[in-house]
Amino acid sequence: MEKGTTTAVFCTLLGLAAGVGGMYLFGPNRDAQGDLAAAERRVGALQAELDEARLGREKAAREAEDARKERERTLNAGGDMAAELGRVADDKAELQAKAREYKDKYDTLKAGSDEALRQKNARVEQLEKLLEDNGILSHFSPEEIARRIESGKAEFERAFATKDKKAAIAALWDLQKLGPAAYDDAIAMWKQVAADFGLNPFGQGPNTLGLNFQEYTSLITTYGLVHKGLTDPNVDQGFRISSLYGLAWWTSEPAADRARLAGDILLASKGYESTVAITALNDIPDPASVRYLTDYLSTNTDNAGARKQAVTSLAGKDTPEAWAAIEHAAANDPDPEVRKAAGQQMAARNATVEGVMITFVAQDGQGALAGIQVGDIMTRYNGVAVKNLQDVNAAKGGVAEGQSVQVLVRRGNEDLSLTIGPGSIGINGIAVIPKQ
Repeated sequence: MEKGTTTAVFCTLLGLAAGVGGMYLFGPNRDAQGDLAAAERRVGALQAELDEARLGREKAAREAEDARKERERTLNAGGDMAAELGRVADDKAELQAKAREYKDKYDTLKAGSDEALRQKNARVEQLEKLLEDNGILSHFSPEEIARRIESGKAEFERAFATKDKKAAIAALWDLQKLGPAAYDDAIAMWKQVAADFGLNPFGQGPNTLGLNFQEYTSLITTYGLVHKGLTDPNVDQGFRISSLYGLAWWTSEPAADRARLAGDILLASKGYESTVAITALNDIPDPASVRYLTDYLSTNTDNAGARKQAVTSLAGKDTPEAWAAIEHAAANDPDPEVRKAAGQQMAARNATVEGVMITFVAQDGQGALAGIQVGDIMTRYNGVAVKNLQDVNAAKGGVAEGQSVQVLVRRGNEDLSLTIGPGSIGINGIAVIPKQ
């Protein structure tokens, strides 16, 4: 209840009280007792109304205070919210600025990355072309290799059918570059070309392609194919022998690995294959080659020619193990020619002068007539120092037809001057140098 209403009710009550008093003092004569009761009731009602008004005012005051506090809290909360919104706005602005900064960096990096990727792809293409040009095709997928194999086989067949030598060789070379997946097909192509060139007898085939010896020997161009030819038991002997011939040329591969390949072939070989394996070991500079040659020399019994070749190869290796094997062969080999060859190598090792040690003298040659013997060391021919047979042949060129010449030979510790008449000397020999 409002303050003005309360005051009005209070004044009314005072007026009523004054009126009642006057009635008692100055009013007409009535039933004073009844009027007093009515007045009391009226005063009680007004008092109750006043109490209610007071309670209403107190409630209103409390509500007003609560409203004030709530308004204050609201204002405070609003201030806090405004401050928080301000901070959020500041943070948002900062984040937006950061976002713009990062976006600029991203755009810059992306542009750089796109360019770097473009350059990288260009470089990869360049490197792949370089690899392919150099026969390295390991980056090809199996599907691409299979496709190229079929294409290469078709190209080879066309070239061979039309006798296009250059295209046939190129197709065989390209097929080998594709790696192990193409090796069987490459060997089949090689056999076709080799049969045309001639394997048995060698070089005596129809040769419709017109290959020369150098072109024939260049048909195998990858070490992987050579390795397969020497390790795959299903490869025929012709290709294995061709692989052996080329083995010593692969100086980019470890000598020990090549010696092992040739040695394994030698110890299991027969006939001509043994000769080729010994030739390969002779040209491979690895200590293991001596072991394979000595093992063959001491165990083989059916190929005296190959054993003689092994003796010569071992002498060239010039190691204690090699000379021990030669000495054993000179005393124990079942073939007299092998024993003789080993003895000659022992004599050459003990040479006292540099020259040509005679290993053969034809019975009807001028050398035999002059008294030259196996084991002699020719040091001069017609006054010219000779160190090998090439020197002897060159010195012969300076002698007039029909003229006899003087030769100097060392026999044991004695130098002998012998006269060789016109005609064929009929000798063979090896170059020797005395040990220091």
